[in-house]
Amino acid sequence: MAPYIPQNYLPNLKKYKYQAIDKSLISKYVLASYWNHLVEIFPLWMAANMVTLLGSLHILVAMVLNQVYAPNLQDECPRWVYFAFAACVWIYGSFDAVDGKQARRTGTASPLGELFDHGCDSLVVSLIMLLYATVCQLGETWWTVALVFFALTNFYMSTMEEYHTHVLFLGYFSGPVEGILCFTLAALASGVWGPGFWATDLVQLLPLPASVLAQLPVLTMAQSV
Repeated sequence: MAPYIPQNYLPNLKKYKYQAIDKSLISKYVLASYWNHLVEIFPLWMAANMVTLLGSLHILVAMVLNQVYAPNLQDECPRWVYFAFAACVWIYGSFDAVDGKQARRTGTASPLGELFDHGCDSLVVSLIMLLYATVCQLGETWWTVALVFFALTNFYMSTMEEYHTHVLFLGYFSGPVEGILCFTLAALASGVWGPGFWATDLVQLLPLPASVLAQLPVLTMAQSV
């Protein structure tokens, strides 16, 4: 079996240095302090990869609940399930944000750690989109397919950009920050008002004559998000 990393590439591992640019205002002014305090709950003997793994396992827990209560991504779940979705995804996002901090705290930062981190992210991103489909009762539709496709495409393009520029760039709106926050708020909304909230037709709320509204296509809250 061929080695995962060819021998002649191994010396480059020692030269690699993780670099990232995060333009998010929420990261800078809201979540930075939260993350700095959160990382301190992890003991110094805990590996950063374990933080990554524990965060990712929360998504698997959410998927198990999803499979039990809404395997078709459309059935209405008990309200507590939506709150559980919100908690699991928020914990995943929080752990994903601090695993790098834990690696630097313990002096174990490495390119292989980043590979494990981003590898878990690549598996989790599509699962979160399936959970979102359940939260908004999108079901097994092309809307759900589009959600997963565009999420994976965005992740792929971001990874390719980092590969060529050697810098992970997160804009003013990014999946790891604003995306996680939006999902959490959406799941909380379903927990409070029920998933039917997302079926509200936004077009019918426009101040237009009924004859005009009847000619316009349906655009639900879920589809608009």
